[in-house]
Amino acid sequence: MRTGGEIGIKSKPVRSIYEKILLRTIRRSLKEACIPFSTITRIAGRIYINTEEGERAALVAAKTFGVSSASAGIVVKSDLETIVRVGTEVAEKVLAPGTFAVRCRRIGNHPYTSPQVAALLGESILGLGKGLKVDLTSPSQVISVEIRDDTAIIYTSSIRGPDGYPLGTQETFVGIVDETAESVLASWCMMKRGSNLRAIAVANAEGLGGSALLNLRMLAEWVPGRKIRVTVVRCKAAPSDLTKIKLGLAAKLAKRKRIGAVVSGFHSPNLESVRRVMDSKICVLLPLVAVDDRLIEQWSKMIGVELPDGSEDGSLGSDYTEEELESVILGSDDLTIKAEPRAQIP
Repeated sequence: MRTGGEIGIKSKPVRSIYEKILLRTIRRSLKEACIPFSTITRIAGRIYINTEEGERAALVAAKTFGVSSASAGIVVKSDLETIVRVGTEVAEKVLAPGTFAVRCRRIGNHPYTSPQVAALLGESILGLGKGLKVDLTSPSQVISVEIRDDTAIIYTSSIRGPDGYPLGTQETFVGIVDETAESVLASWCMMKRGSNLRAIAVANAEGLGGSALLNLRMLAEWVPGRKIRVTVVRCKAAPSDLTKIKLGLAAKLAKRKRIGAVVSGFHSPNLESVRRVMDSKICVLLPLVAVDDRLIEQWSKMIGVELPDGSEDGSLGSDYTEEELESVILGSDDLTIKAEPRAQIP
């Protein structure tokens, strides 16, 4: 796994702390997924898991904040003959007719250079006679070799991770989660910054709707233990009015839990309501306001949330006073929402 991304810009002491937290998180996630491993180690922007189930481990690790990408590979000795032999065996199994390239990254002292590894392995792969052609600019397939001292890892693909910082490295926030894709994305953005989520969902008298519950479970997929705490506030307001009271109710929860920020996916806040909340020393954060559509689409695919045709309607907050908010509350429940049972990872 690669952790270089955003963790890499931190000072060496801070980076070390973040990577140790990340190590604990990944170890826990592997155990929860029942993936056996013998060792898990951290070396300068890399985390190595020694396991017989590399593909499953890579899929789990790639769904961890702080991980830039994860790859399943074969570990061999770093002598050139072994690298070429095993790399060719891997290529014979996985490469289809078409273009390919060999990429090599090397750390340590060796009697060869990275270009020499790429050239010799590429030449050996061409000798397989599978209708393969070298294309170093835009290959359809890549064989990668990462060499560190006396070991080498040979792999053919990488699973993109969310990058960011490990959960728990920043302060907790209250995230307004409802039936909209924007609410999921906004809370996910803050989790990506290392902040733990304390969710709030505002419901009518009948309770939490299925779409909101699905969104909460989707966010739980990204948390160690695969569960989150949520306060469900039941109100006697009409469905069209629920949107108008979410900010005030989230601020009340933040005050009660001594949490400093409320996060929403809305694009058009009622500025007077935001000012009132800010005056009470609670920050209102709208992370999607400054995010372009391309990144929104990219994150949505990673999370698995479907974007609507247009952005969420309505404004966040209204002129409800503290007394008026209390008058519409029927009750509240603190719940633990778990992710859906994990499907068998191939």
